Amino acid sequence: MIKANKKEDVRPIQMSISKVSAYFCNIEEEEKDDHPWYQDILRYVRNREYPEQVTENDKRTLRRLACEYVLDGDILYKGRKDQVLLRCVDAVEARQILEEVHEGVCGTHANGFTMAR
Repeated sequence: MIKANKKEDVRPIQMSISKVSAYFCNIEEEEKDDHPWYQDILRYVRNREYPEQVTENDKRTLRRLACEYVLDGDILYKGRKDQVLLRCVDAVEARQILEEVHEGVCGTHANGFTMAR
């Protein structure tokens, strides 16, 4: 059983219910400034340059993040622990990839027997 301290106020948890699924909202988001989300990491891996007006803490964080990424030509990959390289894509390319996968061969997640009924 949980003992509550009656002298302290318990703040309620704020919850909100979205009208659309979270994955839908995430896909719909576009980059606001025409730069992909990985722009700072790409610049650091390629030229060892930091963005303008960053703190020392931000520089340290960027260095730690950048050690997980590999640059092959102009394409940035994130290396996983199992030696698989994940290609970094922007929002527009991610949308194209998802549409191609879901409209193409992998469009349905049902087996042939279920579709025949």
